[in-house]
Amino acid sequence: MEKEPFEWQAPGAWRKPCIVHVTMVAKNRQHLFGTLAFDGTKAVVEKTPLGWVLIAQQKKMLALCPEIKILADKVMPDHHHIVIQVTQTMKRSIKEVVRGYMQGCKAEARKMGFEQNIYDDVPFYRSLCHKGQLEAMIKYVFANADRAWKRKQNPDLFRLHRRTEVCGLTFTSLGNIFLLDWPDCQMIETSRNATDEQIQQQLQTALQAAQCGVVTYTAAISNGERTITKALREQGFPLVILLNDGFPKEGSPHEKYYKPGGVYFEACSNGKLLLLEPSEQAITAPTIRAAAENTLRKKAEAKHFSYSPIPVSSQRYKFVALNEIARMLCGRFSD
Repeated sequence: MEKEPFEWQAPGAWRKPCIVHVTMVAKNRQHLFGTLAFDGTKAVVEKTPLGWVLIAQQKKMLALCPEIKILADKVMPDHHHIVIQVTQTMKRSIKEVVRGYMQGCKAEARKMGFEQNIYDDVPFYRSLCHKGQLEAMIKYVFANADRAWKRKQNPDLFRLHRRTEVCGLTFTSLGNIFLLDWPDCQMIETSRNATDEQIQQQLQTALQAAQCGVVTYTAAISNGERTITKALREQGFPLVILLNDGFPKEGSPHEKYYKPGGVYFEACSNGKLLLLEPSEQAITAPTIRAAAENTLRKKAEAKHFSYSPIPVSSQRYKFVALNEIARMLCGRFSD
């Protein structure tokens, strides 16, 4: 059966009513548009003359395109965001409108003496089409300066470390590395088949332990694990999260500017989060492989199935291995 095309890939979709978040990045991430500062109560961006050009060109864009509204915008030192609503079908696509806006900014920049392109490649578009996305994105845009200030004040908490070693295993890590040194810890693991009542019971146990200063380790894979992790994070308790392919590849363009998104950002800035992504060496280490195989065998036997080893490259193996790694990290203090 042939799949239906994604809504935003349909011909003419970008001319129809929609809401789009556009991010435009300065050339080589230079601080062309402003300077980050703190006014005593909040983080602010003191715009350069070029930064003010971006605002002026937005007004021109609105005058030329009465079919659009700007719901939120934020000029940052090295990039800027605009959340645009297309209220009725246009002759041009919103991408063409944004391209014209950027051309206007470039033209004004040349008048100011900028000889090279002020932008780094094409803008990033994100269409908002799910309930709650618009409110979340507007909050994200307006909170940009505060997040950048927190990263600036706590750079070590937002720095990727590619060679973190624990228990002879290597990880990529980001966050408060000192959480690994805290001896009181617990591991959260729940079955995919756990009932709501079972999850709530485990949640209460986990919260009681966290209130006594325990650091929680989890891969946050199953719905139960995510529910418990969310509750612990919302109450400000420290977490060590095991990730499966959660960071940019080493040497990729996104590596330098990576930061944890959404709900993890605040926890990271407060020193209450450590993200760990095991290396291939860690995932396939003999001790981890043996423990994962043992767990998988027990699960098969509990269902009266015969067990056959599965490839270490499979998602199923990796998810089990993440839990075994978390178990090992917690268990090292009881040896």
